[in-house]
Amino acid sequence: MAVLCKLRQACAYPDVFKHAQHELPKPKPPSPRQIVQLSDKPIMYSPDDMQLFHHYLTAAYPCIPGNNEQVWTRHIPLQTYQYPYLMNAMLALAGSHLAIQVENPNNRLALRHRQDAIVGLEDAFARWPPSPDESHVMFAASFLLSLQCSYLNDGFLEHFISLRGCSLLSQIIVAEEFNGPFVEQTGVDLIPVDTATYQYFGVGQDILREALLSLKGFSKFMTPDIHPIEKAVVRQTVQTLRYLLCPNVQPEGRETTVPDTEGTTDPSQSTDPPKSVASMNPLLPSSMADVFHEIDWDNITTAPAGSPSPLRSFQGMMAILTIFATWPQEALVHIFDSNNRLGNIILAHFSAIRFILAPMTAQQSALRTPTRAIVQWSVKIIAIVDEYDKGGEWSKYVEWPRKILKCVELCLEKHRGFTIGDVRDLFLRDPGAFKE
Repeated sequence: MAVLCKLRQACAYPDVFKHAQHELPKPKPPSPRQIVQLSDKPIMYSPDDMQLFHHYLTAAYPCIPGNNEQVWTRHIPLQTYQYPYLMNAMLALAGSHLAIQVENPNNRLALRHRQDAIVGLEDAFARWPPSPDESHVMFAASFLLSLQCSYLNDGFLEHFISLRGCSLLSQIIVAEEFNGPFVEQTGVDLIPVDTATYQYFGVGQDILREALLSLKGFSKFMTPDIHPIEKAVVRQTVQTLRYLLCPNVQPEGRETTVPDTEGTTDPSQSTDPPKSVASMNPLLPSSMADVFHEIDWDNITTAPAGSPSPLRSFQGMMAILTIFATWPQEALVHIFDSNNRLGNIILAHFSAIRFILAPMTAQQSALRTPTRAIVQWSVKIIAIVDEYDKGGEWSKYVEWPRKILKCVELCLEKHRGFTIGDVRDLFLRDPGAFKE
């Protein structure tokens, strides 16, 4: 180039290079794939909000469906651009989950996001019926708010009210065949039945029998004219406990025999042909209250045929949750009424039983769930019974739930972050702690 310039000749590239240059591929920008639809009015979030968002993604996201974290940590967050109330529900859950594990928690931010989520969700219900996409968003928001209630010390009733929203939305999702993240989940009808599970209920036979005898203690108040929801809950509670009884248990005071796991059928490995979802659905029996009279109180601690069956026990517990989520609002208000003494006694037993049995079937990710607020729910119920019963006539019927909860309260005093997994470990290591 320098030589040509000195010779005053024009600098020109041969034609071949011109053509080669023209034939060079022009770089094309990558075709953008629209992953999310951005909102026309983006919402500004504070640094505190972003801290809660990070906490949600790393620790506070739900554990259901099991082994599918991406539903809650990837798919659901992507929808928040279009549905701000979903983001509010996520931040509300994260805020309460964080607050329950720290000293001097600040709940105001979590409660503000909860209120905003509820308002947005109510507006979505006002536009009923929802689109296929929003039906799953509404389901997710309802479930997040329900889960948040388990971290609020006064969220017992609201927990089930939010579950009622989930129930309504799940019905339309299934009926209309709305595709989405909560539809194609495999194995949701199975529970983890492993050696630890059998050991769990094997070492706790005395506790199961104490619970059944405690239920029997107030059965005299279960007259024919009581509300059907009270009959249904007690009936399913009895089934939940009895199907964990082992026929070969030694008398109390001797070593408890853990059942032989090789002789018990694991439903996940059954060779029987699979049944339809409708025929296997244990959650919607035709009339739960009508079978209350079938309870044999005289032989209440005798193991039924086919026991131990953790699957049937699990079905009984899920049936109780379904009662709370699907029965008429009037029935739910009745059993949760603080002036309903029988209802409070039933709820105290349900809470204590659910508390000690939930770790048995919990997915690994669910074992990290904090227990403080759940214990506070139950303590408040027992306190209500004690408050209007100065003479002790009714308080004696909640002695067994009180004993169970007292054990966990002592653990919480030592470790604020006591989890469902810690309950399971304590039960396996020292089941006698729940009997003192």
